[in-house]
Amino acid sequence: MRKFGVMLVALVVAGLTMAGVGAAAAEPQLPRVVQYSENIGTFGDHDFCHGTFNVGMVAPKGKRGVIRLTLTSFGFTGNGAGWKRNPRCRVLMDINYASPSVGAREIFVPATFGPRRGDKVVRDIYTGSGPAVLSVWPYAAHNPLRVSQGYGSTFYTVVP
Repeated sequence: MRKFGVMLVALVVAGLTMAGVGAAAAEPQLPRVVQYSENIGTFGDHDFCHGTFNVGMVAPKGKRGVIRLTLTSFGFTGNGAGWKRNPRCRVLMDINYASPSVGAREIFVPATFGPRRGDKVVRDIYTGSGPAVLSVWPYAAHNPLRVSQGYGSTFYTVVP
């Protein structure tokens, strides 16, 4: 059974390498296996603000071993006078990542999304070349306790 698992991993890595994952020439989308979805719904810090964002992962040109993570909003909305005064929804993103090069790490990135589509939060994450796993989870922005504000998602990939 163990030999089968090792052989399966070797075949997947070989297939991804032949598909062009090994070359960091442009900004190709990283091949990935996604647990749950690339679109994540969450709610924010005031006036019932809520919305959805997409998680994109590319290999930036000329940066070996780096994942450029882009969170792109589909537009957030809220209710009440507070939302009309300040239509910005704040969420704290928990980004967990692990790879053989860096081990397991966690960073928190503040994100603010408004009512228009296309608001972006971009972060370069060094994982080193090779297999990597990355998770994105929304948390409460202004809370001393880490309270999850939606389901996150996990991405398994190979970084050039």
